[in-house]
Amino acid sequence: MNDEIADAGSGIARRSVAAVLVSAPALVIVWSLLAWMPALPAELPTQWAGDEVVSRLPTFVFAGSAVAISGGAALFAWHAAMSPRNGEYHRRGFLISGSVAGATAAAWLISVIVARHPGQEIGGAGLVAVAALFYGLFPFACAPANVTTGERGNPDELDITQTEILAWSQTQVVPIFVWASVACVLVAIAFGYLPWFLAGPEGSNLSFAIVASLLVVMFSAFARVRVTVDLRGLRALSGTIGIRLLSVGLEDVTSVRTITLEPLRWGGWGYRIGARGRALVLRGGPAIVVTLRGGGEIAVTTPDAEQALSVFRALLRRRDS
Repeated sequence: MNDEIADAGSGIARRSVAAVLVSAPALVIVWSLLAWMPALPAELPTQWAGDEVVSRLPTFVFAGSAVAISGGAALFAWHAAMSPRNGEYHRRGFLISGSVAGATAAAWLISVIVARHPGQEIGGAGLVAVAALFYGLFPFACAPANVTTGERGNPDELDITQTEILAWSQTQVVPIFVWASVACVLVAIAFGYLPWFLAGPEGSNLSFAIVASLLVVMFSAFARVRVTVDLRGLRALSGTIGIRLLSVGLEDVTSVRTITLEPLRWGGWGYRIGARGRALVLRGGPAIVVTLRGGGEIAVTTPDAEQALSVFRALLRRRDS
């Protein structure tokens, strides 16, 4: 009972820290308003062609919009922090609201700083705006997942004959990579393709568009993944662009088990290589881990890891019989 109370208290504390991180951009915007408002011009720059300002917005409109959007994101985050729903709901809420608040604060600060220093070039401010889209990853990482680490229980064993065909497959959509792909698409359109269409090559930043487009391809590869266990072994295939992300032959496996995996303990999301071994980390939670003949391990997260384990062990028993 005491452990449960301690875990609950730790979860609330971590969600509160995540909500504070989401609220930070709104506080920065309010602070800048109080400190700089008397010195700001009537209009703020909102779009540039190179180092030349091509559009402006009334300062009070921009300020009101920035406060409303970032404040709304903060309220959403605190609602998620106090909600009794599961951990994945909290984390998605922090990811979305943090990204919205971060991007809003970056847009506001870039415009304000340029307005206060008229001779200053826009320079690499666009990179700051791109990076701000990923600010939500910080509160997302702070919030606890609805999982605990360690070994999971053993599922029921399956018995198959030499002639039976047995396979397991599951397709999962990965929110963190979906949102990252969407954010990069918006960056590519806003900084590259749309200005090119409206003002020609001189009004766009194609370097942002190209980099963001490449990131879209990379992130979308992990946005929808199909994991399969069959006679060929363990495979993971991108459901969006069709490339194979991971493949382990059945003949190379000595044992298999399930664990509850936390992404941060494996170095983050995506394809990871580290001291623990290799892993395809798509979310926190159940994962199937195979031990190879050479002693290495490979982990793949999937919500139905116990069923995959049952199928895998049945195939190994038949192989060794």
